[in-house]
Amino acid sequence: MSTYKKLPVCSLDGYEISRKSLTTPLQLDSAAIEIMANFSNNTALMLFDDMSVEQATSLLKNTHMSKALVRNDQEQFLGMITLADLQSSRVLSTANQLGVPRSELTVAHLMTPKVGCTGLQLQSVMTSTIGDVLETMEEVGTLYLLVISGVSKEIIGMISAIDIAKTLHMPIQITPKPKNFKDVMLAVAGR
Repeated sequence: MSTYKKLPVCSLDGYEISRKSLTTPLQLDSAAIEIMANFSNNTALMLFDDMSVEQATSLLKNTHMSKALVRNDQEQFLGMITLADLQSSRVLSTANQLGVPRSELTVAHLMTPKVGCTGLQLQSVMTSTIGDVLETMEEVGTLYLLVISGVSKEIIGMISAIDIAKTLHMPIQITPKPKNFKDVMLAVAGR
């Protein structure tokens, strides 16, 4: 440890907790890159596709995460799962459709598969605002956009409507758009 220097420390006598933010609060006109969860700075939570619903729910709750990427044992990206997915009525509906007990359901049964996820090029994120991204989410009907690098063909980040709502202290209502006939029928049935 001799290559590091000792920093000067001081007493906290007379100091109080600051109520001022050290950064400018984000707004809809702020750069979109400011709200992106950058996977190079903090590793995305990844769940295995064969993980049980109970295990996945517990892990997301314990890590205070609302979403996770899903991969298989070969480290291939398969899709995405949210805590809402794991706690929705879709869990019992899927168990009934498959004729299996709820305890036998896995993340793979409930995740949004890769083909159902929406990507946004990093270049677009770099030249847009949070409001632009939110407008895109509303148009596409998704709560999450995965940020991709076209050069390396990697998923490098994620932007979440939930994170935008929490950070900007504003309600956000995005209605998912049906992606197939089954989704259309479920929407018509009010599920």
